[in-house]
Amino acid sequence: MGDAGGRLAPGLRLRTSRPEIPAGYVRLHRIDAALTACSPGRVAVVAAGPGYGKTLAVAAWTRHHPLDGPLVWLTVDDTSGVASFWNDILGSLEAAGALASHSALRDIVPGVGFAEQEMDLVIDGLAESPVPITLVLDDVQRITRPEVLESIHHLIRRRPGQLRLILITRKASDLRLQKLRLDGRLVEITAGDLTFTRDDVVEFCTRIRAEISDDDVDTLLERTQGWPTGLRLAVLSARDDLHAGVVQFNGQNELVAAYLLEEVLEDLAPTDRRFLLSTSVVELMTAELARVLSGRADSRAVLDDLVANNVLTVRLSDRPDWYAYHPLFRELLVDRLAAENPDAPAELHCRAAEWCVAEDDPISAIRHYAHAREWMKASEILSTIALPLVLSSQAPALAAALAPLAAEAGRRPTVDTLLAAAIVAYQAGDFEVMARNADDASRLLGDSPESPTVGTRVVIALTRMVTARHGHLDDIVPSCDAILDLVTEVPRSAVPAAPAYALMARNNRAIGMFQRGEIDVAAADLEYSRTAAESVGMSLMAMAAGTYLTLVDLVRGELPQVRSRVEEIGAAARRRGWTRQPQAIALYAAAALMHLEHHDLEEAERAVTAGRRAVAGGSDTGAWLIVEAAAVGIAIARGDAYAARTECRRLDLARSRSRSLPMLLSSWHEVVAAETRIVVGEAAVVIDELAGRARSDTYAGSLARVVLAKAYLAVGRPADALETLGTAAEFAPYRLQVVEAQVLSAVASAQLHRESVALEHIAAAVRLAEPVGQKRPFVVAGPLVAGLLLRHQRLADKESAFLRDLVEACGGEPVPAVDDGVPIEPLTDRELVVLRYLPTMYKASEIAADLYVSVNTVKTHQQSIYRKLGVSTRRDAVDRARERNLI
Repeated sequence: MGDAGGRLAPGLRLRTSRPEIPAGYVRLHRIDAALTACSPGRVAVVAAGPGYGKTLAVAAWTRHHPLDGPLVWLTVDDTSGVASFWNDILGSLEAAGALASHSALRDIVPGVGFAEQEMDLVIDGLAESPVPITLVLDDVQRITRPEVLESIHHLIRRRPGQLRLILITRKASDLRLQKLRLDGRLVEITAGDLTFTRDDVVEFCTRIRAEISDDDVDTLLERTQGWPTGLRLAVLSARDDLHAGVVQFNGQNELVAAYLLEEVLEDLAPTDRRFLLSTSVVELMTAELARVLSGRADSRAVLDDLVANNVLTVRLSDRPDWYAYHPLFRELLVDRLAAENPDAPAELHCRAAEWCVAEDDPISAIRHYAHAREWMKASEILSTIALPLVLSSQAPALAAALAPLAAEAGRRPTVDTLLAAAIVAYQAGDFEVMARNADDASRLLGDSPESPTVGTRVVIALTRMVTARHGHLDDIVPSCDAILDLVTEVPRSAVPAAPAYALMARNNRAIGMFQRGEIDVAAADLEYSRTAAESVGMSLMAMAAGTYLTLVDLVRGELPQVRSRVEEIGAAARRRGWTRQPQAIALYAAAALMHLEHHDLEEAERAVTAGRRAVAGGSDTGAWLIVEAAAVGIAIARGDAYAARTECRRLDLARSRSRSLPMLLSSWHEVVAAETRIVVGEAAVVIDELAGRARSDTYAGSLARVVLAKAYLAVGRPADALETLGTAAEFAPYRLQVVEAQVLSAVASAQLHRESVALEHIAAAVRLAEPVGQKRPFVVAGPLVAGLLLRHQRLADKESAFLRDLVEACGGEPVPAVDDGVPIEPLTDRELVVLRYLPTMYKASEIAADLYVSVNTVKTHQQSIYRKLGVSTRRDAVDRARERNLI
């Protein structure tokens, strides 16, 4: 996922606008007073049935009451889930100018796995606002998803001190307000407060210049029971004889409202009536959209007249070019249009869809085509323009627009409806259903005599790419190549989204190349993808590329670079609320392995836990496998055979997700499983499986050679271990494996009583490990390592905090440094080797024979040692070396 497309989508921009107050509106000062009493840190709930003027009452208060900070207005939408709801809140904050330039809220982009932890980021950001924020959520009754309602409850429970929250709804029963009441933090405005009094009725009639007697006021008030919409409709429907209209009016329910609306509609000129009917297919409109729907060039004048004459039409005050009908009025118009001309709604929805495409609003276009049951046209918009939005914060809204097509696929499967169903399944994280729908669509294409469009072929290819990432990892590269072949042959004008598809394919292909073990190729392509994705605002894709670059650094042994990337990407993920995005799994895998190499097992475990949380919502099976491999490594580093076996079962579960594994992932799985068998006493089985196969100089081959050497050491065959390991140069350029090979060579040499060779290997291992802080190979290689490290420490020519920590991690007692203040010239490696022989009874000839050098060479080294230590005899050299912890 990524944030392409931006937070402020066209539909959201309109839902952040208040209605303009219509002519003749009666301000209810009691409502103003109640809302004013809702200070920051408190909650106001305005709850009443339809037609009570809830929204206008709050909008009027915001117009006339000076607020102490920005006003944020959001008309909620129940077509999507928690992530989309909170993205809308953040978008409305941005639209209202409520986000300071340094606000952490600017970075948050809700995505998969958005839950309380991420909500708290938003709530904390609201609490830290330098000025109070008034947030109005209108039409809350439209929310039916329990998880979205629960997120509102969470916001209410946290009650950030800088937030004044106003909820407008038809019912308050779902909001669980009892604790707020008890705390005295709730302002409640009900239908009783919004009901018109006698004075309100008189003021209303006065404002619209309607002459009415006192008796008629009493009759109207009695029969409407003060219901504002009933009063307004009664006056509108009375035409020129208000008294007669009042006498005929009886009741305040919605059936009466429908009757009165009919009266209003019948009273209009036929041309205005046709205008209203044709424009009712959209909830909000501009004059231009109204012209497209009605064919009238004077659409703006018509809309302005409707607003001026108070004919249940309002202008959006924050978007003055946009207009809306009263909901009850629009419902009547929609019903009347369908009854009078059943074919008209579909044609009008198609016109609206075409207009939306031209206005760069493909989601609304798909929604209108779905209303018209034009499945093929909706699918065309999806494949040529809208599909990249599935990798954006608008993904839930796209899935909601496609829902009618997905439902149709269950009744009448076609290529178009099945592909829509596949995208809906992808957004829901149901990759098996996605693959099944895409396969069914592909089979239908094969049976059709017509050639499929490039857009259709691309959508099918993209679903196959996702399927490969989820369960057919060995197919990632070919599936991406298929997409690249398709999009390179199509002109941009035919498929405007082609560049985005190409970038998606290239990024996933690079990940596939990494999983194959083609590290250098993967690194170059990942760097390109990261840079390109950032340049077009696809930040989640950029993060995905960055996390796999972190794994590249790990394979290359660049642990400081791994740490740097983990900290940088991790901080960005926390800021944006992306810690549970599937694109973060590879980051946690790299972090876990890095901490494991540093022998920081608690941090490694935390990274594994975070990775497992992200797996629940994602499709990156390859990264999940690496996370589980790290978990096994942690158990092995602790020497816990039972835990290693348990974690290996979880690794096998991740392995079973994919029918086949590319080479690098296959090697990781095989090696970790082999290490588990070694720690549980089955090293001989490992030898039988790997002997003769672990000679490759690739990264995978290096892993296999190291684990085979461990198996030989476990069964007491050090010579075979040394033969398997060969020379350190054979493991280049993989630093971590070079270090481990040197450590294992040291252990094997020590078992063969080649002490000087063992010390050379351990010294080389320390020298390579220190710059990157690698400790794991030393800790897990057995008890001999601590002694070798202690001896190396005595011979070292400088004090090393890393070496002291390493000795301690391996269970040894570090030798304290001694400094008599007299500097000495550092000894060379060969001089250090000769120095170790001086405390023994070996003669120069015997030392020479043991080291395979001449006697003269040994004597030359001895004289150099004496000079550097400032002594003249062998005994004094030994004493001075011990004082300096050199032996």
